[in-house]
Amino acid sequence: MYHGAHRFRSYKTARHFAATLLLITATAAILLIAGYFADIPWMTVGSALSLSFSRLFIGYTLSLLVGASLALMIGASPFGERLLPIFDVLQNIPSFALIPLFITALGYGSAMIILFAATSIVWPIMFYAASAILGAREELSDAAKVFGASGWKKIAYYLLPLSFPALVTGSIVGISIGWESVIGAEIITNVRGIGSFLNAAGTGGNQRLLAIGILSLLFLVFVVSRLIWVPLLHSARRYSEV
Repeated sequence: MYHGAHRFRSYKTARHFAATLLLITATAAILLIAGYFADIPWMTVGSALSLSFSRLFIGYTLSLLVGASLALMIGASPFGERLLPIFDVLQNIPSFALIPLFITALGYGSAMIILFAATSIVWPIMFYAASAILGAREELSDAAKVFGASGWKKIAYYLLPLSFPALVTGSIVGISIGWESVIGAEIITNVRGIGSFLNAAGTGGNQRLLAIGILSLLFLVFVVSRLIWVPLLHSARRYSEV
């Protein structure tokens, strides 16, 4: 029964993926036929999008390492749990209010944007994972102790598997915030990327370039979501049901 339901959900997901991809492709084809995409600097668009995506990827990787480590510290020690109110205050500071500090410390460039994005992405990852660990059933913790899970074994065989679904969910939320941070920082600092590309197209009144930039960004977000996050989310849901 479970395998049948899983195949049905996978079939629905595949159909939705195909339908959405077909819609985007058909829209692009119609615009192309109409000459809307004529003389578009595709290399410039692709380069700007690649720069922004690479910054987001590096920022997310840093956030995942830091967020997971903090969540494990919170879940594994009373001292870590006492730090939660401090982290809660820090996450409520408006991130874009800190951009002048990042610029002063790191200047204008990719390093500043990456670290700025990382400070935005880390919070949902940490809080989702920490909540999963702190909210675990007491008998699971007791079972881990009975089987000798302590130290690194407790982290590797108990805490990390326990927090996996929450890490996936927190990552999905964090990535959406990360895109906003990367694009916003690129617009504010005018550092080369899809954010500054869209800003230049908009302020310059070039509606075609603006449309191409937005469509390219949406297409990339859609493909990454369908190929990476949706399968991971399904795996996390199945994992949490075990």
